[in-house]
Amino acid sequence: MGVALLGGAAALCAGAQDIYLADSVRLLGLQQVAQKGDGPDVERFAAKGLPDLFAEKNREYVYVGGAKVFLDDNIDTKKGKLTVTRLDYDKVLVPLFWRLPPQLPGSKRIVIDPGHGGKDPGKLNTSLGYEEKAATLDTAVRLKLVLEKRGFEVILTREKDVFVELADRAAAANKLKADLFVSLHYNGGAAGDATSAGLETYCLTPPGQYSTNKASGKADITAEAGNRFDTFNLLLAWNVHRSVLKATGGEDRGIRRARFAVLRPLNCPGILVEGGFISSRTEGAQIANAAYRQKLAEAIGEGVVAYVVRVRSKQ
Repeated sequence: MGVALLGGAAALCAGAQDIYLADSVRLLGLQQVAQKGDGPDVERFAAKGLPDLFAEKNREYVYVGGAKVFLDDNIDTKKGKLTVTRLDYDKVLVPLFWRLPPQLPGSKRIVIDPGHGGKDPGKLNTSLGYEEKAATLDTAVRLKLVLEKRGFEVILTREKDVFVELADRAAAANKLKADLFVSLHYNGGAAGDATSAGLETYCLTPPGQYSTNKASGKADITAEAGNRFDTFNLLLAWNVHRSVLKATGGEDRGIRRARFAVLRPLNCPGILVEGGFISSRTEGAQIANAAYRQKLAEAIGEGVVAYVVRVRSKQ
């Protein structure tokens, strides 16, 4: 999927791995549009029935439907036109804009994974004495109710303050034959950082791509079980992230990729949501408020429903 769309030589740059963005997304149904004030380093695209696309030179991300989506490599230019890598075209743009694969996963049974628990408190808001493990469990219970009202079967990996090994979380989802997996977390800044804030949503890094949270600075070509659902992982992440941004008005820190232990072994599409910085002076106070956690749970639920509607429309 994706490769066949690049049969036209105009889409390819001289380097073979770089693709002219405008020519390529035209094959996905988008048309370039202009906005007053745009410089030569900016390109915008739109089409009826599709999310809009915004790209800017040297950025490591694009905006799709207003949500930041991280790429494997920065946007570049050749002959005055923006380019993306062939890998980013295939693994980011095609899944979000093109048709879905013929084999679609189910979407009835959802496993929600409240991060941390028991001896593992997760991140801490020191001024409030509020721990991530409590926030994730409360949010998970709220999300469970939201999704059950929409007709889904929902199971939690933990229902109380107990420690669950990372490997056991994904294993439980697989044993239960889950159709979707959503792991809930809240972020934390470095020691003494009470200002970092914002929302992140993670999906599993495809083989050959860099993880957004990479430490080693190199790509991993290993294929994990969860990589069978790369297209659906990204679609689920995009729908949920976009919904959460709209509902909370939080800072957009992007849809990111990581090889998290809870995502690698999954036999279904899965994501990990970072619902804000619990360590933040202002955002942490929001997270400690039940009304915010309810708003976040409802937004995640709406994102899941939007994903399911997209997938079911192709069945």
